[in-house]
Amino acid sequence: MKHFGVGDTMPEGARGYKKKTVVWLLKMDEPFTCDNREGNHMQGQAGDFLADDGQDGFYPISAEFHTANYEDADKDPRA
Repeated sequence: MKHFGVGDTMPEGARGYKKKTVVWLLKMDEPFTCDNREGNHMQGQAGDFLADDGQDGFYPISAEFHTANYEDADKDPRA
Protein backbone atom coordinates (compact mmCIF):
# COMPACT_ATOMS: atom_id res chain seq x y z
CA MET A 1 0.00 0.00 0.00
CA LYS A 2 1.37 3.41 -0.95
CA HIS A 3 1.38 6.25 1.56
CA PHE A 4 1.38 9.96 0.72
CA GLY A 5 2.39 12.39 3.44
CA VAL A 6 2.55 16.11 3.97
CA GLY A 7 5.19 17.64 1.73
CA ASP A 8 5.17 14.77 -0.79
CA THR A 9 4.81 15.65 -4.44
CA MET A 10 2.05 14.31 -6.67
CA PRO A 11 3.26 11.29 -8.67
CA GLU A 12 4.08 11.78 -12.34
CA GLY A 13 1.09 11.36 -14.62
CA ALA A 14 -1.42 13.15 -12.36
CA ARG A 15 -3.92 15.45 -14.10
CA GLY A 16 -5.70 18.58 -12.92
CA TYR A 17 -9.49 18.51 -12.49
CA LYS A 18 -12.03 21.16 -11.59
CA LYS A 19 -14.92 20.33 -9.31
CA LYS A 20 -18.32 20.58 -10.94
CA THR A 21 -20.40 21.05 -7.82
CA VAL A 22 -21.13 24.02 -5.62
CA VAL A 23 -19.71 23.64 -2.12
CA TRP A 24 -21.66 25.21 0.72
CA LEU A 25 -19.40 27.17 3.09
CA LEU A 26 -20.06 29.28 6.15
CA LYS A 27 -17.38 31.62 7.53
CA MET A 28 -17.21 31.07 11.29
CA ASP A 29 -16.60 33.87 13.75
CA GLU A 30 -15.59 31.57 16.63
CA PRO A 31 -13.66 28.28 17.05
CA PHE A 32 -15.72 25.20 16.17
CA THR A 33 -15.65 21.42 15.89
CA CYS A 34 -17.31 19.18 13.32
CA ASP A 35 -17.52 15.53 12.34
CA ASN A 36 -16.96 14.18 8.84
CA ARG A 37 -18.51 11.06 7.39
CA GLU A 38 -15.31 9.08 7.97
CA GLY A 39 -15.86 9.57 11.70
CA ASN A 40 -13.09 12.12 12.24
CA HIS A 41 -13.72 14.85 14.80
CA MET A 42 -12.12 18.00 13.38
CA GLN A 43 -11.46 21.51 14.68
CA GLY A 44 -11.66 24.89 12.99
CA GLN A 45 -10.58 28.33 14.13
CA ALA A 46 -12.37 31.67 14.09
CA GLY A 47 -12.15 32.93 10.50
CA ASP A 48 -12.15 29.41 9.02
CA PHE A 49 -15.03 28.05 6.96
CA LEU A 50 -17.40 25.20 7.79
CA ALA A 51 -17.94 23.12 4.64
CA ASP A 52 -20.91 20.80 4.03
CA ASP A 53 -19.61 17.80 2.06
CA GLY A 54 -23.10 17.07 0.68
CA GLN A 55 -23.07 13.59 2.19
CA ASP A 56 -23.98 14.17 5.84
CA GLY A 57 -20.55 15.40 6.92
CA PHE A 58 -18.74 18.64 7.62
CA TYR A 59 -15.14 19.82 7.26
CA PRO A 60 -13.21 22.88 8.40
CA ILE A 61 -11.46 24.82 5.63
CA SER A 62 -8.81 27.34 6.58
CA ALA A 63 -9.25 30.92 5.43
CA GLU A 64 -5.97 30.64 3.49
CA PHE A 65 -7.06 27.48 1.63
CA HIS A 66 -10.44 29.10 0.89
CA THR A 67 -8.81 32.20 -0.61
CA ALA A 68 -6.49 30.11 -2.79
CA ASN A 69 -9.04 27.56 -4.00
CA TYR A 70 -12.61 28.83 -3.95
CA GLU A 71 -14.60 31.55 -5.71
CA ASP A 72 -18.22 32.64 -5.34
CA ALA A 73 -20.76 30.66 -7.36
CA ASP A 74 -22.59 32.73 -9.98
CA LYS A 75 -26.01 31.73 -8.69
CA ASP A 76 -27.73 29.48 -6.17
CA PRO A 77 -28.00 26.08 -7.92
CA ARG A 78 -31.04 25.24 -5.77
CA ALA A 79 -33.05 28.03 -7.44
